[in-house]
Amino acid sequence: MDAPAQQHQYSIHYLRALAALMVVACHCFGYGIVPVADMRAVEWLRHGVAIFFVISGFVMVVSTTGRDIGAGEFLMRRLIRIVPLYWLATLAWGLLWSDLAPDRLIPSLAFVFLLDPVLPMARPPVLAVGWSLNFEMFFYLIFAAALFVPQQWRLYAACAMLLAYAALASLLPLPPQAAFLANPLLALFAGGMAMAHFNLRLPVICAPLGLAMMALVPYATDSVVAAVLVPAMLIVLGARSLDGRLPHWKLPALLGDASYSIYLTHIFVMQFIAWYVAPHLPGVALVPLAIVAASVFGVAVYRMVELPITSFLRAALRARRQRLALSEQAA
Repeated sequence: MDAPAQQHQYSIHYLRALAALMVVACHCFGYGIVPVADMRAVEWLRHGVAIFFVISGFVMVVSTTGRDIGAGEFLMRRLIRIVPLYWLATLAWGLLWSDLAPDRLIPSLAFVFLLDPVLPMARPPVLAVGWSLNFEMFFYLIFAAALFVPQQWRLYAACAMLLAYAALASLLPLPPQAAFLANPLLALFAGGMAMAHFNLRLPVICAPLGLAMMALVPYATDSVVAAVLVPAMLIVLGARSLDGRLPHWKLPALLGDASYSIYLTHIFVMQFIAWYVAPHLPGVALVPLAIVAASVFGVAVYRMVELPITSFLRAALRARRQRLALSEQAA
């Protein structure tokens, strides 16, 4: 999501920060920094990714409504936003703690799921958190195709393509990499798009209710709909009712800006803490330390790496567009 376009919608922007920090908090336990007896008590925090998916669907509609933007330009903007930092983080992780074998690296950089050599399941990419970007990129392709449709039908076209893909995957023996994308999580993108298209919102109480559902429903059922899809939608719909009432808070706004960098790079911090810090500090101190350290590191990466690179590439894209416009005028 491009933060500048969302500054007037603080509910969405602040939710980006919350979603990133939820994933960070989950990995304080998932990376073995702090032991926990029942992972269900903390595993729900990983569904911060689900909130990201809803936000992504929302923002794609908001950022293209009323604008004359073609599929090519849209995809180029998305690639500029997503690819450079992800590739850098993937290469850094591979060099430091994994490997850069072509059979793992190339699919990871291409946003294609890796196949488990034994089980019929997907393996995480070189940078484990990159699994969610495979879904993001797939959604961007669907949305880019929908841009060929008149604006008033764009939502329906994108939702129809998502539904058709899910149906196709259930009817035909697709290659495993393609079949893995036919996941219920795709409904979150559709929900976010509908939320923006119809300007949907619910009372603010729905936001904490959604968080409570994420935390508690897994104890009763493993239903993805009840434990992930409905709660994520409630969180965003409830938060949206605060638009127009939320002030500009510097720290949440900064964390929202840096949420992508925090999400991609926090596992570097987790690995460092697990190896060098965790043996010397009690668990009660490690969680806040890890969250703060991951946030500080992510903000630093955002300011020193992500922002300069994306600003440079966006400027280059604008300059190219201007040159093309001038050449067309001259012709």
